Amino acid sequence: MVEDKQRPMTATTAPAPGANSAPQTERPAPSPTAKKLSQKTLKAKETRWDKRAAWFMAFVTAVIVVGLWVLSAYVWDKPPHGRGPQGDTPVGYALGVLTLVLYGVVAAYSMRHRKRVQKRAMTRTWMEVHLAFGLVAGLAAVLHSGPRLLSAAPLHGAFLVAWLLLIGTGFLGKIISVVVPRRLTRIEDEALLAEDVTEKQVAMRKEIEELLQANPEPAFVAYANVAAPKAIKNPQNYGKRRMRRHDVIDEVWEKTNGSTAVPADKHDTARRIVTCLVEERFLEQMQGYHWLLRSWVPIHVALTTLCFPWLIVHVVTVFLL
Repeated sequence: MVEDKQRPMTATTAPAPGANSAPQTERPAPSPTAKKLSQKTLKAKETRWDKRAAWFMAFVTAVIVVGLWVLSAYVWDKPPHGRGPQGDTPVGYALGVLTLVLYGVVAAYSMRHRKRVQKRAMTRTWMEVHLAFGLVAGLAAVLHSGPRLLSAAPLHGAFLVAWLLLIGTGFLGKIISVVVPRRLTRIEDEALLAEDVTEKQVAMRKEIEELLQANPEPAFVAYANVAAPKAIKNPQNYGKRRMRRHDVIDEVWEKTNGSTAVPADKHDTARRIVTCLVEERFLEQMQGYHWLLRSWVPIHVALTTLCFPWLIVHVVTVFLL
């Protein structure tokens, strides 16, 4: 008991807060870019209703256009009291003015597309407005002009054809921009621009030529130039295996009997050529998809540039000449 009392008492006081703890690092403030991207993503989800509203309003406008034409054809301008639906009737003038207004709505997309500030709706919403009301503008133009326009007024008929080509190329571009990227992502193992695809194609072809120069044996050259290329199918035909290049290479190797068609000491070189050929075939289709994504844009822009002054000429000749 005496020894216990004489023992020095151990300190039981808790250490001061933060004395032995590791220094806390301050969390960096989120970058403005990250905050802007997150807001943009949320806004993109909200604009789904805006896009549906655009198509709904376009549908309502199309119903009004068709309704006016039906009233003109079967009630107001019905023969023998009238000449039927024509461009110079009250309904024809109304449809012409409506087409002009719709052209202004459609042309507003190009102005909005040049501005990167996310105000007054997102670019995706404007794109839907551009497409939906563009189709209605084509319908209104056809019903305004009438089917006999080409024979009665060739100049105005040519303008109508150019107008319909403008709308058709825009609609085709929308289909391409939706379908092609999905098919492109099914065959590319990494995101590549068209210029990158071209560079890889050149690199693959150069490697194949170097391997053929180093191995000039007739059997090896015949395998690399004839047998292996014929065995490579369209990338889309490989199904889910198209994203696993080694499976495609193994299939081509087995299909061409590479182990027997090529000498044993050339197997590795031959498989490398098969790899380059398969990659080259995939790159070729990627290049085609990139070309499709770009091909319709110059035509659409050229028709837009042509139709705007032609529209002014059309209006001036109708009212002043």
